[in-house]
Amino acid sequence: MPIELITENHGDVLRDVFSSSQKSILIISPFMGRTTCHELSEYIIKHKLECKIITRFYREDFIQNVSSLDGLLELKKSGAVIYALIGLHTKLYIIDDIFSIITSANYTYGGMYNNFELGVKVEDEQDITKSCINYFHDLWGKIEVFNTNHNNVAYITEDKIETEKVIVNKSISSRTKGTVNRNEVKQGAKLEDINHSSDLIEKALEQKYKSTVSAEVGGWLKFEADAQHRHDPEKSYLESINIYTKTKTFFPTRPVGIKMEHKLFLSLVSYDNDGVATPVIVGRGFSKGFNKNNIVSGKFNGWESWMNDYPYYVEFEKLELIHGPAKNGISLLELYRNIKGDIYPSTFKTSIPFEKLRQYHYQKDKIRITKYAEEYIDKIIEERFEKFGKDIIGTNS
Repeated sequence: MPIELITENHGDVLRDVFSSSQKSILIISPFMGRTTCHELSEYIIKHKLECKIITRFYREDFIQNVSSLDGLLELKKSGAVIYALIGLHTKLYIIDDIFSIITSANYTYGGMYNNFELGVKVEDEQDITKSCINYFHDLWGKIEVFNTNHNNVAYITEDKIETEKVIVNKSISSRTKGTVNRNEVKQGAKLEDINHSSDLIEKALEQKYKSTVSAEVGGWLKFEADAQHRHDPEKSYLESINIYTKTKTFFPTRPVGIKMEHKLFLSLVSYDNDGVATPVIVGRGFSKGFNKNNIVSGKFNGWESWMNDYPYYVEFEKLELIHGPAKNGISLLELYRNIKGDIYPSTFKTSIPFEKLRQYHYQKDKIRITKYAEEYIDKIIEERFEKFGKDIIGTNS
């Protein structure tokens, strides 16, 4: 059964899929029990599995024995990599990119066998499992960044566990029936930019049933200039072209994928209004498509030396530009912040980390975008035309 509701004995379900694992286990669980951790460590060792875990590292949890330091220590000794996150509530289990279990149950004996818990087991449903995997790696990546910037406070080591055991044992021994104050020491990453607008199950189902219309491919981002020769943001695109280049855009290899009437958004490698290095979309062109004769040969009026490296071109039927300097355009970083992974077909409806997304276009002269992104950019371009004016080049001008 591809999707199965789990209403009892989560432990039996997990034991079943853990025992069949051949590659990796990813776990997000605030509480980790001693018995369950021991069982998992045996699977890791027996099957030589990669295991990554996101959990909490709260002193009061250990004092109250709702989470086990001994269990975490056994997992570390078996080779598991463990990160701590403050404010964690998600419970998610992913096995070999095949099974995903989204549940209310912590990875403790109580959560697995005794408590009233509800979960969903997903098997061989690629869209849902991919969404779960992206969720895990997005969270993992954010914790890694925090950890790097904060002296490894989120990375759980054997030494950190042993040190905490000593402190917890002393705290337990000094507790009396009259003790009312909780120990509020919490270690781990503290992330400020978590999106609480929807839960993981909602996002996963959205991934499975996403609109194919919105996800279909649209036009292209076409990058002009490069990181070593950035366009001056105070100058317009018109100031960088001549009589030969003004109706064409150039490529290092044959752009055979660009067809008649494909829309190309000209993106100058430049700086945005805040001086941040980024491509800036300054207009859109309507392509005549590429054919084998679209190649620069010889030297002529309008020839420039860079054409040796970019000899292939596509002509525009019509080119519409935002009037004025490049900084009047649309920052690609602005797009990433607003529509996130929905900009590209391969990242559509994923939780790709922002830092990874902003590197997506590096070393590319062009990149395909989704229809959704094309429509979004068109809307913003029209707003910029209204604000700054429009320059038109081409046969329909």
